[in-house]
This record gives sequence, structure tokens and C-alpha cells, in this order.
Amino acid sequence: MLMLNVNLLFKNDRIEFPFLAYLIFLNKTLRILIFVSILITLSLYSSSNVYGQESVHNWENSEIFGINKEEAHSTAIPFATFEEAKEAEWKRSPYYKLLNGNWKFNWVPKPADRPENFYKIGYDISEWNEIPVPSNWQMNGYGIPIYVNVKFPFVIVDPPNIPHDNNPVGSYRRDFTIPDNWDDREIFIHFAGVKSAFYIWVNGEKVGYSQGSMTPAEFNLTSYLKKGKNVLAVEVYRWSDGSYIEDQDMWRLSGIYRAVFLFSTPKIHIRDFFIKTD
Repeated sequence: MLMLNVNLLFKNDRIEFPFLAYLIFLNKTLRILIFVSILITLSLYSSSNVYGQESVHNWENSEIFGINKEEAHSTAIPFATFEEAKEAEWKRSPYYKLLNGNWKFNWVPKPADRPENFYKIGYDISEWNEIPVPSNWQMNGYGIPIYVNVKFPFVIVDPPNIPHDNNPVGSYRRDFTIPDNWDDREIFIHFAGVKSAFYIWVNGEKVGYSQGSMTPAEFNLTSYLKKGKNVLAVEVYRWSDGSYIEDQDMWRLSGIYRAVFLFSTPKIHIRDFFIKTD
């Protein structure tokens, strides 16, 4: 957000404005009009840069691949004992919680039709259907699978732009709770695969954005969580500017198609590791 720090002082029907000193020679009405126009311009500029208000959709912005997303790293699940770690069975770790299962789901054929406020806690989703996670929504009766080998899957090819009248959106909701033994720990959510781009909210607050459908995405949820029931909302777009790069000989399917899970770590922990040779 652009911040402007100026001292404005009226004296004897004159205006002292350090960086616009020439205004003192203009009549009072014109000075006021110019000053108001400057404020309006600055307000429009700053509001367009507030997180969550996109002047260009993230899913067709070639400069954005993620917002508030953890850096890529080797996937590692904490265990309580060395013996458990050697077995490497994630589901046996007390610091791992799988979120797979039936989620509430809404599908629309284009972004303009999506339920924009579905992430809010009070939003009524009682009439929504359920969909298994992980899965592709085309295999559950929503939209159609598309196969092409050498062409793009949409008619209008104008990278990084995506056709707004043909970009289905899936909205997902589910509740979850945090285990009691996760107090005073960092808590992350891991999406192993979502195609093609998605936003995530927790308890009505926007957490972040991700695209790159063949790689995992993680977000730190620690500051968004509360005791008891938490509400997770995910909005998935079938196409993004990444669809141009991911154009290969394959079936085009969409949705949360790989596992989703939570894991917790100590406040200080090994996040990633590497080896350098001599």
C-alpha cells in the first residue's frame, strides 16, 4: 500500500503544500479540486494493491505463482519417537491428521457464477452436494474431461489470459479440529495436488493462493486456527495461466486430486535439508 506523509496547513486563505508549492498561485477552488483529485488517484492506486483485491486475476497473472505459500521443500512428517520415524508410517504419527473424505462441494461453469462469499462461516452450504477428496470433479459428474495432444484445451489462445466464460470453478468446504497435543506447535496444511489454481481460507480469513498443479502446496495455518471447530474453504479454478505451461499429451481433469493433510512441528525445527559435494 502506498503511504503518503505530508503536512497540510491553511494560513490566511493560503495553502502550504511542500511538494506542490505552485498551487499557492492558483485560486482557492482550483486548488481544492486538484488536491481532491490527487487523493482520489492515490486511493485508487493503494486499494488496487491490497491483498485480496486483484486488479488482474492471480490465475491469469504470469508473475504470481503463490501467495503466502511455504517455500518448496522435502516433505517430512514429524514423529514422537525415533522408532516411529524409522517405520515412516505417516498415519501413526501423533502430529499428522489426514483431511481426505467427503467435502461439501459446489460447481459452476465460469468464475462469474461462483458463490463469492462461501468461505464465510455463516454461509449456508446445507444444500450443497458432497464430493470425495481426493478426486477429479469430472469423474463425479461435474463438467467434462478433455483430451488433446498437441493443442491447447481452450478455443481462444491468448496467454496468459484465460477465457472467462469457460473456466469452471469448484468450491470446497469442510470442518476440522486440531488435536489437543498440538498446542504451542506450528501447524501446516499440505495439498499434494490441486489442478489448476486455488485459493484457501480458514475461519473466514484468506490464507493464500497457489498454482502449479503437479507439485505440492503448503500453508502455515497457526495464526488462523482456534480451539474447537475450524472451517476450511478452498476455491479451485480449472484453468490458469499455468495451463499454457502444463499443456501436454494428457487428459485435462480438475479438482483436489491428491491427498490433503495437516501436520504440526515444534516452533524450531528442520524445514529442509540438502547435501553439497566437494
